[in-house]
Amino acid sequence: MFTDIWIARRSALSLSKTLMVVTLVIAVGQQFAVITAEDADGDVAIVQEFDPFA
Repeated sequence: MFTDIWIARRSALSLSKTLMVVTLVIAVGQQFAVITAEDADGDVAIVQEFDPFA
């Protein structure tokens, strides 16, 4: 979990480029988490999406 949105975004971008998968920054209360798009269900608050193929 991240408390700083900028650190979460950098981590998501780096992970997306390294694994070549779509990653998402999601809000969990007052914190942020980075998950892959495969792990997301319809009940998450997506802040930003990183697609390495775009």
